[in-house]
Amino acid sequence: MGKNSRRHHVGKQRRAAERRRRQESQHGDARPEQRTNTGAITDRTELRSRPSGDDEAERQPNACAQIERALGLALRDRLWKRGWQPEELMRQIRRSSSTTPASVELLATAIIADAIHHDDVDNAVHPSWRRQNERISARAAHDPDRGGWVGRWLSAPGGGAAVSTARALLGELMALPPLPILIPPPGSPVSPDHLVADLVDTDPEPNPIFARIRALLAKAESTEFPAEAEVFTAKAQALMSDARIDEAAVRANSGERSASRVSATRIGIDEPYISSKQSLLHVVCEANDVRCVFSRGVDLATVVGPVGQLAYVELLFTSLLIQVHAALAADAATAPAGSHTRSRRYRSSFIVGFAGRIGERLQAARSSSFASAGADALPVLAADDQATAELFDHLVGRTTVMGSSAKYDPLGIQAGSHAADRASLRDTGLEGSPERGARVLPRAV
Repeated sequence: MGKNSRRHHVGKQRRAAERRRRQESQHGDARPEQRTNTGAITDRTELRSRPSGDDEAERQPNACAQIERALGLALRDRLWKRGWQPEELMRQIRRSSSTTPASVELLATAIIADAIHHDDVDNAVHPSWRRQNERISARAAHDPDRGGWVGRWLSAPGGGAAVSTARALLGELMALPPLPILIPPPGSPVSPDHLVADLVDTDPEPNPIFARIRALLAKAESTEFPAEAEVFTAKAQALMSDARIDEAAVRANSGERSASRVSATRIGIDEPYISSKQSLLHVVCEANDVRCVFSRGVDLATVVGPVGQLAYVELLFTSLLIQVHAALAADAATAPAGSHTRSRRYRSSFIVGFAGRIGERLQAARSSSFASAGADALPVLAADDQATAELFDHLVGRTTVMGSSAKYDPLGIQAGSHAADRASLRDTGLEGSPERGARVLPRAV
C-alpha cells in the first residue's frame, strides 16, 4: 500500500472512531420533539422508545395534550364537515383491519369529549346527533369529564394503549373520504326547513300497516320453505305500495300535496359479498321509488326518498338479507366441504341472481298496486318523485356509474334466481284477484 493510500486509510478509520464515540456519548438523550402545525407528534423514533402505561402518561403530558387537540380538530374541522356522523365513524373504525380495541375506545372517548366541547360553548346540536353521542357514551369505558383523558386512556391497565395507537388512529381518520351531509354537524344552524329529516332511532307512532309488513317479513324469515318466503315478501311489497298510494290519495283530497317529507338515511353494508348485497339494496330501492348511491371504500349507501318509504326500504332490505343467507345455507346443506357450491364466487353470484329475480317480483307487486291507483293520487306521487330527485341532486350531486370487476359464476346466478322464483303468487291478492280489490287498508297519514 502506498504512503498516500495508507494515510487516507488511517484517517478514515480515525473519523469512523470519532463518530462512534459521539454516538455513544449521546446515547439515551431524547431528541427534541418535532410537531406539525396540527400538534401531532412526528418523531417516530422517540415514540417507539417511550414506555407505555403510567410511565408513558407521566413522561409525555405534552404529547397527551397534543393528541387530545389533534383528535378534536380532526372531528370538528374535517370529519363532521365532510358528512360523517358519530356512529358511522365508530362503525368504520371497528371494521378496519388495522385498528385495535384500544383505538376504538380512544375514538369513543374523543367523540364524547367533542360532545362536551359543543355543550360548553353552547353550539346547536341536532337531536339525532345528540342521541348518537349518548349511545356511544353509554358503552364507553372512559368519560372525559375533564382534561387529560388521553393520559387516563394510556394509564388504563391491560388495554394495549400507546401513543403509536393514537397516531395510527389519527392517520385512519384523516384518510376517510367525504360523505353526503345528512345531518347538520354541531355548531351549524338547525333550521326547521332543513331538507334532511331525522330518521335515525326515532320511535315512530304505532302504524298498523308497518306492523303488518313487519309481521309478513318475520314469517318470510322464519319459514324453511323458499316458496312461502317469496309469497310473504311479495305481500309485504304490495302493502308498501298500497300504503304509499293511499297516503297520496289522502293528501290529494285534503289539498296537502306537499305534506309528505322527502328525506335521506344511510344504510351500512357489511362483509361478506358487499357488491352483491349492493345489487339487492338497489332493486329494493327501485321497487319503492327511492334513490340510492354507494360510497366506495366505506360500504355505506345514502338512500333518498319519501320518509315512509325509507323505513319500508330498510326493513325489506334487512329481511331479504336474512332470507338470502338462509337460502344459501339450504343450498350448501347437502354439498360436501370444498365443493363448488361452497366457493365464495358461487355464493356471491347466488346473491346477484337472487337480487335480479326478487327485483322482478317486487316490481310486479308494485305494478299490480299502481294499476288500481286513483287519478287523484298520481299527481301527488309525481310530486314526491320530483322532490326525491331534487334532494338527491342537492345531497349527492353528480354520480358515476361504476362497473363491477367481479367475475360471477353462471351456476350461482341461476341457483339464486331459482331460489327467488319458486313461489306462485296466485290466490295471494297480488295479481288483480278479487281479494286485492276488496281489501281495505288503514290509511297512512
